[in-house]
Amino acid sequence: MRVIVSTKTVSEVSTSLLAAYSFEKEEPKNLKSLDELSDSQTSNAIKAGEFSGKEGETLLLHCKGKAKRLLLLGLGKREEFTAQKLRSASGKATAQAKKLKQRELALSLDVHLPISVYDASQAAIEGAFLATYSFDKYKTEKKEGESEKIEVGELTLLATSSDARAVENGAGIGTITGECQNLARAMCNEPPNNATPSSISKNAEQLAKQYGLKAKIFSASDLKKMNMNALLAVASGSVQEPKMVVLEYFGGKDKICLVGKGITFDSGGISLKPGKDMEKMKFDKSGAIDVIAAAVAAARLKLPLHIIAIAPLTENVPSGSAYKPADIITTSTGKTIEIQNTDAEGRVILADALAYASSLKPNAIIDLATLTGACVVALGSVAAGIMGNDEKLIEKIKKAGSESGEKVWQFPMWKEYDELVKSDVADVKNVGTPGQAGTIAGAKLLEKFVSSPWVHIDIAGVSDSDREKPEFSKGATGYGVRLLTRLLQTWKK
Repeated sequence: MRVIVSTKTVSEVSTSLLAAYSFEKEEPKNLKSLDELSDSQTSNAIKAGEFSGKEGETLLLHCKGKAKRLLLLGLGKREEFTAQKLRSASGKATAQAKKLKQRELALSLDVHLPISVYDASQAAIEGAFLATYSFDKYKTEKKEGESEKIEVGELTLLATSSDARAVENGAGIGTITGECQNLARAMCNEPPNNATPSSISKNAEQLAKQYGLKAKIFSASDLKKMNMNALLAVASGSVQEPKMVVLEYFGGKDKICLVGKGITFDSGGISLKPGKDMEKMKFDKSGAIDVIAAAVAAARLKLPLHIIAIAPLTENVPSGSAYKPADIITTSTGKTIEIQNTDAEGRVILADALAYASSLKPNAIIDLATLTGACVVALGSVAAGIMGNDEKLIEKIKKAGSESGEKVWQFPMWKEYDELVKSDVADVKNVGTPGQAGTIAGAKLLEKFVSSPWVHIDIAGVSDSDREKPEFSKGATGYGVRLLTRLLQTWKK
């Protein structure tokens, strides 16, 4: 989708669909111009109570001017406004354009928003890009009556002359973050028979070549030489060769490692999961894909940082060679892990990956993982859980979460919780006490393998969605790409 910033007014812009925003119980700032465009339909609809600006409310009007249709979008109460509401409203506008089979869309931000025009432009463009994506590449038959698929090819963002530069900058950032989040969604949605460790590694190499990153792909033989026995143990039940992707972007001195859990399919292994919803376990690679996409975003934005994305990749399936409950694994650090449940495999592969990240002596390590069902119980699908060993880094991530619209909530990491992962026969065990602080127990194991400022982000509840949202189709959400990108953008500040 091509993005254009224009200083034309709503009366001057030529487009198939013009979207304008309004707060609840407030007249649109440019009501007079919208009335001229819509032959007074806008004010008549407001007077008749057909549109009040409530959050999520829309009203579609036909026009006689250069804009063929006008879509009014409600942002809700001004005092409750967030950039996420603008992101969702812009996604809704894009979805409406697709529904109407229109190739052109214009967004007017002339609404006195309580955030900067830069941030507003970024949020609006992100929402629009997110709404363009859908996962239908494997559908070979059209639905009855379905005509050729029409996509929004051109999006115009209207700005005043004084705001044009800020709008262009914000729109440029929004284009990159939106495209990178969609990249993550596309990779995460791929089925496990196609999204194998080897195919994801090849894709990562192609992305590195395209955007100027350095790529290193560690094979099974490399992992053996590195004594990454934890990653190899989880991989031992699968015929698919495990890999570890390392993408590196050199933009500055501060070194930040992004580590992502990459289980390309999780059956639970010997500790087999129930069959219900097992197909969703293709999303267990979300953390790995998200850090790859975030590294691409950092490269495209030319951020003044040294970013290293580390993605251990393997299947977790049962077979005669699979690792078993009661196995004791010696990790790359020499620490041992007692396996009590093979379905708690994410923390096992991350033990080796985090130890590798720590060996690089970075300024910070952030890991993303669909780690625990307990996090879904605690936070649902609204926020990710965060835990770590550095409060300053945690606060940075909280702020980035608030600004990016990808919410996080902190769990405690008090020393008393160390008891959860104490083993009678090894240094640690890979599960805690059933029914007690499962999310923290997972993080407590990971903590044993880091020696740098570190934060763990449990994305189990937010990595995918089983319902449509204004800016999202069902499936992978790409959660974490905007959060990490915002964090890296504001790192120096």
